[in-house]
Amino acid sequence: MKILVTGGTSLLGGTVAQRLESRGHDITCFQRRSNPWGLRDVLGDIRDRDQVIGAVASHDAVVHLAALVAPKPRWADAFAVNVTGTENILAAASSTGRLVHVSTPSVAFGDRPAMGEAVGLPDYRGKDAYAHTKAIAERLVLERTAVPTVVIRPHLVWGPGDAQLVGRVVVRARRGAVVLPDHGRALIDTTYIDDAAAAIVAAFENATAGNEATGRAWVVTGGDPRPLAELLGGIVQAAGLDVRPRSLPAPLVGRLGRWCEALWPGDEPPLTYFAARQLSLAHWFDQRETRRVLSWQPEVDVDEGLRRLTEWFGRQPG
Repeated sequence: MKILVTGGTSLLGGTVAQRLESRGHDITCFQRRSNPWGLRDVLGDIRDRDQVIGAVASHDAVVHLAALVAPKPRWADAFAVNVTGTENILAAASSTGRLVHVSTPSVAFGDRPAMGEAVGLPDYRGKDAYAHTKAIAERLVLERTAVPTVVIRPHLVWGPGDAQLVGRVVVRARRGAVVLPDHGRALIDTTYIDDAAAAIVAAFENATAGNEATGRAWVVTGGDPRPLAELLGGIVQAAGLDVRPRSLPAPLVGRLGRWCEALWPGDEPPLTYFAARQLSLAHWFDQRETRRVLSWQPEVDVDEGLRRLTEWFGRQPG
């Protein structure tokens, strides 16, 4: 099958594209710069409808991962990529046979713990531009899709080469700027990169007419929740750093997040209010229905993931 994967330069997008290719599919990646995985590219901008329609033409399916992910993006930028870009994909994908849309559990964040919960509605309307625009995009997908479609929400994807969770934690650790709300007691589930990619491939395989996976959103995690302090401490240790994160009361961390957002000039403040609240609250999900419907199981728990991450850091120069 000929599949267009958007966002192929990202770690998750590239891993998904390579897994699909290994299953015999004909893969093309669509993004603004060439992918580093040696896969065929069509370069273009997800915000340009004509370019998107041209890229999708002659493909049988689309896996849509392209998104603007930043702690504090400009609203206009986040909306153009995450919402307008998704609208363009929906218009183009109507000529194909199936669509997988990659979302985030943040679209259902309600500033309260999520403990053993199933999938929530994409109703986030807060000030975090990424979560808000991704919620709008997911609603559009579920309302407008014209082909068999599965929405997947991987939760906190990480692993070797990850520039989001792992990369940001390591950068802040080197600056001595890792802060834990309430000693990092919040129990948080994550998803190792290989398991997240395998779940997206499973979503693609289930995106067929009449399949119960279609027309719905599915949260994907590794099913191995750990205290935040253990997760971040493991990442810092894997990077070979001897840093002990500081603990502050969660309300104070929230205020620090607001100050950083207000005063930081770029889109990468060391902390935002949204991140502070997410790190202060438990987040783990009931995965039984997801695993049954997708016929998917995670294979890499946190301990094994940290072992692989340690090995990867040990191979890096300098």
